[in-house]
Amino acid sequence: MIDYKGVIFDLDGTLLDSLQVWKKVDKIFFEKINLNIPFDYEKNIKGMTLLQCAQYTKKICGIDDNIEDIIKQWKEIAYDEYKNNVGLKSGAYEYILFLKENNIKMGIATACEKELYEICLKNKGIYNFFDTIVDSTLVDKDKSHPDIYNLCAKNLGIKNKDIIVFEDILDGINGAKKANMRVYCVYDKNSCENLEDLLKASDEYVTDFRELILR
Repeated sequence: MIDYKGVIFDLDGTLLDSLQVWKKVDKIFFEKINLNIPFDYEKNIKGMTLLQCAQYTKKICGIDDNIEDIIKQWKEIAYDEYKNNVGLKSGAYEYILFLKENNIKMGIATACEKELYEICLKNKGIYNFFDTIVDSTLVDKDKSHPDIYNLCAKNLGIKNKDIIVFEDILDGINGAKKANMRVYCVYDKNSCENLEDLLKASDEYVTDFRELILR
């Protein structure tokens, strides 16, 4: 029995198996500037927009490049990956079709840049399945706050209590909970180091989206 009217997906690490892209971006970028990747860098930038990440990186590494140039370099590497190499998480395509067949509205709430997620979702043939896509440029606060989820729910025209949010990072889970939504944590190998915290904060844990079709 389906007891929800809408779903909101995060993208990177949740709907898209894309976090390896940013590992590659980091590797190439730091090799180019002849620096080692800082300790806990990946953990500290989780959930940041590219702008926030560039500002953080410039500050802690003392890089001379301006923010716009840093972002441009990252986008050039990432665009090709999102276009050609990023896949969907296990069972995601089947679950999206299941939701569509059952008239469940779908939205996306993401810190990913539009030019990156748009080319990827279109290539996977699922872009038009979503009723709304809200990225971080449309809200003032990051995903540890409820703003992006509230806006997505408003666009869907569904009450928050009737929505399930799928996330893979703690900030996103906490932000969606603050919006009074049910939150399912989606397995990603890059988030296993704080799995206990993720399980405590979320309502359910999903390793494959097909689990939700079989219920």
